Amino acid sequence: MINLKISKSLGIILVISVLWLVLSFLLKHLVPSRRSNIILITLDALRPDHLGCYGYGRNTSPNIDKIGQEGIIFTQAIAQSSHTAASNSSLITSAYPNIHNVKDWGYQLNPRIPYTLAEILKAHGYTTALISDQVALSLIKGFERGFITYHTIWSSTFGLTSNRRKIIDITDWAIRWIKNNKDKNFFLWLYYLDPHGPYVPPSPYNQKFINDKYYNVRKNIPIADDVYNQSVIGAIPNYLAINGITDVDYYISQYDGEISYIDSQIGRLCEEFKKLRLDKNLIIIINSDHGEGMGEHNEYFCHGIFLYDELIRIPLIITFDKHIPPGKKIDIQVRSIDIMPTILDLLKIKKDKYMQGHTRGVSLLPLIFNSDKYFISPRFAYSEFLNRQSVRTKEWKLIYNEENNQYELYALIEDPSESNNLVLKKTKEFGYLKQKLDNYRESGDKDKAGPEFITGEERKEQLRSLGYMH
Repeated sequence: MINLKISKSLGIILVISVLWLVLSFLLKHLVPSRRSNIILITLDALRPDHLGCYGYGRNTSPNIDKIGQEGIIFTQAIAQSSHTAASNSSLITSAYPNIHNVKDWGYQLNPRIPYTLAEILKAHGYTTALISDQVALSLIKGFERGFITYHTIWSSTFGLTSNRRKIIDITDWAIRWIKNNKDKNFFLWLYYLDPHGPYVPPSPYNQKFINDKYYNVRKNIPIADDVYNQSVIGAIPNYLAINGITDVDYYISQYDGEISYIDSQIGRLCEEFKKLRLDKNLIIIINSDHGEGMGEHNEYFCHGIFLYDELIRIPLIITFDKHIPPGKKIDIQVRSIDIMPTILDLLKIKKDKYMQGHTRGVSLLPLIFNSDKYFISPRFAYSEFLNRQSVRTKEWKLIYNEENNQYELYALIEDPSESNNLVLKKTKEFGYLKQKLDNYRESGDKDKAGPEFITGEERKEQLRSLGYMH
């Protein structure tokens, strides 16, 4: 009798188990899942300290500020390069430049990297798109991997005679794409070239900040002779000079006008999400690829030369409706390569061993949800561009220049402007960080594809008009 009862109990358990397995299969494979949608908004060359939510005095970014109030603001986010090609390649691979291989325009994304963020999301059923007016992204071979829609717009208004950029074009493209894919799980990377130079916001944004209380006419700087060279020291790059103006504050006002214009477009997007009732299941991430020099270290309105903080510290804002705590600022150092694993964790997509390597990013969810003790802190942030590499902690930064074999060491808390090189005074800190930087430089992929050289006069001219080629 006892054995019979046991057999019946086991039978019931077996039936329940089978039914559960069948139900799980149906839920997983037959019932359409509705994961959260993701929009990643990147503003090229955007400094965090020119946004209101980062403490800027001018009202440049009310819509971005509102998104920041609804989510998380990271105050110490570090890009992996001061150059667009290398930095964005780190973002989509969660790998440092010494692994993904993209050093500059015309390079190939390391084919040994098994997947990009877009490829992972596509494999999990997401409709993926990159919409941008940064046409130079198409000059990175392999960057398009995983994107079903890969749309880069080249506006004929670019160049030395430009009087505005058609930012509205890609916003319209994005809105149309969202409407066409609103019933799908989607990942949209909306990439604005602005506020990258030349700074030519349309009216009224080109007048919005002229002669306000922050406009001081502090300094006049000569305009560089070289028409196309973006990387100049001690002069305003010729390609972005306007009517011979040498007033530094004028160009800053136009840079801020660009930010304000793009912010208005981000406001349009947010309204569209509300109209389509997509705002309740949406992850919004706002970032930049690098900063912009505004006179620090004698570098005016350009980037991609040095690795100082004005060039590698970027904004990073993450919001996810009511799923993450609003109005929080995190001062712990994080990196661009941490964005990809954070997105995967938010979507509950399991990461494999490749994503868990020591040269990859880490998820920021423990920081977001106040579980600091479970957070493997990215104590070191490495950045590089061509002949320079740097290693940064929240307190210190060491920069190495291969061309002259020189080091620079800065105490960031005491010297945030990085003006006092302590390499000869702080030998203990120098030795420790030098070892870390040496390890980084030696840890790169030794068997990776070389650069794909840019061909075609049209492509070259496009890059020249942005100051990328001489």
